[in-house]
Amino acid sequence: MTEIEKKSRIPPNSKESEMMVLGCMLTSINALNVAADRLAALDFYYTEHQTVFSALKLAYVSDKPADIHLIAEELKRQGKLESVGGVSYLTTLAQYAGTSAFIEEYVDLIREKSILRRMIHTAQGIEKVALEDPSDVAAVLDEAQTQFFQISQETQRSPGVTIKDLISGLRAEAKIPYLKELQERQQTFKERDPNAPNVTGVPTHFIDLDRMLNGFNPSNLMILAARPAMGKTALMTSIAENICFRNDIPVAVFSLEMSASQLLHRMVCSQAEVESEKIQTGSLNGAEYQRIVAAVNKMQKHTMIIDDQPGLKITDLRARARRLKEAYGIGFMIIDYLQLISGSGTMRAQENRQNEISEISRMLKNLARELDIPILCAAQLSRKVEERQGHRPMMSDLRESGSLEQDSDVVMFLLRREYYDPYDKPGLAEVIVAKNRHGAVGSVHLAFRKELAQFANYTPIQSQAEAAKGNKQAFASFSPDE
Repeated sequence: MTEIEKKSRIPPNSKESEMMVLGCMLTSINALNVAADRLAALDFYYTEHQTVFSALKLAYVSDKPADIHLIAEELKRQGKLESVGGVSYLTTLAQYAGTSAFIEEYVDLIREKSILRRMIHTAQGIEKVALEDPSDVAAVLDEAQTQFFQISQETQRSPGVTIKDLISGLRAEAKIPYLKELQERQQTFKERDPNAPNVTGVPTHFIDLDRMLNGFNPSNLMILAARPAMGKTALMTSIAENICFRNDIPVAVFSLEMSASQLLHRMVCSQAEVESEKIQTGSLNGAEYQRIVAAVNKMQKHTMIIDDQPGLKITDLRARARRLKEAYGIGFMIIDYLQLISGSGTMRAQENRQNEISEISRMLKNLARELDIPILCAAQLSRKVEERQGHRPMMSDLRESGSLEQDSDVVMFLLRREYYDPYDKPGLAEVIVAKNRHGAVGSVHLAFRKELAQFANYTPIQSQAEAAKGNKQAFASFSPDE
């Protein structure tokens, strides 16, 4: 190959794939979410494509719609519309778009070409340094290895980690040796507030539930399942309120069933302890109004994001969750509820609903690990519960897929007996922990305040004999010796 041929060689690129991805992003919200989340402007080879992608990425980050007109207006505002070929080129891109179902394959093609170009650029830089005949060859070799390793780390997942590296702290999440981390935990335990929850995960402030689950731990996918009208949304909302307003942890709520205003109404009722009907009709006395004002002012000081977009695809939900993690640093997420989420739209998942639910549960578990936060997802139970004596739920009652019990770390069922019989333990709810990958299983009881749609800690009522015995023991030290 001659020197002229070498200089004229074009770096790896695929103009058709770049046009296909940009066209899909201009015409499909799902393609916009997937491509904007996985690509950067520099992954595109052509300058005009980098400019168009940057405008689309801005729309994605700002959670705004994107089509030919809106992107053209944004590029015009930036003074870059003519440099990309004007509105006519944007129209060409939109017409060039293929089916958005294959957007991930197109994205992978662009990523692969981008990696090859980075490798060539890095190799050229190393070649230039090596031709200068440096005195410290070991340093140059180390720098070359470092640069290629960085490319490898950004494009490939880690092949694994040795126990030695974990114990020494070299690859540990805390970045300190295991024994030193254990010593710090001991010290923190000794210095902690006696009234603080004794859990390592995120405390829900439901004492018995925290004791059994050790709080909600990062990267865990938890399923809360029950029959309709059993109180799933109320319990999840109560947990979200405790974590957000009492722990001051940013919380994301994906509500596919209720609107944001309806959820806000429930939270105000719960926080102010004012009946829903009174707020709806406005029949409030002075004290109740003041409680609502105090609750609203308190709620405004914390970060809770409610996404009430109905019919979300799992790919859209994952993209939005990543965006919320980046923008707000969310530490907990709830989804209400799983059966209302649509699959990614691939042919394999559309074969039947069971495959689709399996795909959704698997992707939610991966999302929990990726964001390193606990995710609580509501799910419906099948009608078999209604036919069973005692109506006690079982793992096999999870609707449409057995993969839910496989992918989840915790599976909980909610049972209120008064739903079936108004005189059977009214105001009492039972949370059945049927699966707990990291601890014990069993049941805990919670109090349910129906008028407020609120759950609270349950304290059993003592009999008079038990109360008298407790009082005698409590005051024994003040009594003269018999």
